[in-house]
Amino acid sequence: MSTELEAILAELGTDEHRVMLVLARRLLAGQRAYGRLDVATDGRDWRREMADELADALVYLAIGEVAAMRNADGR
Repeated sequence: MSTELEAILAELGTDEHRVMLVLARRLLAGQRAYGRLDVATDGRDWRREMADELADALVYLAIGEVAAMRNADGR
């Protein structure tokens, strides 16, 4: 691990560590599914990937809100 990352982690609190753990787990899941990340050779359009993922997240959020409203209304 880089000394810069270690230094930053040393300054973070418990909840910040939990956030970093969530991100690290996502990176590990991606590595297991697609192999190690190599930005220099990976030809994906990262801005397009980000836009698609954000759009998906917004759809899931809206669906969750509709489901919550239905549950609250008893419908």
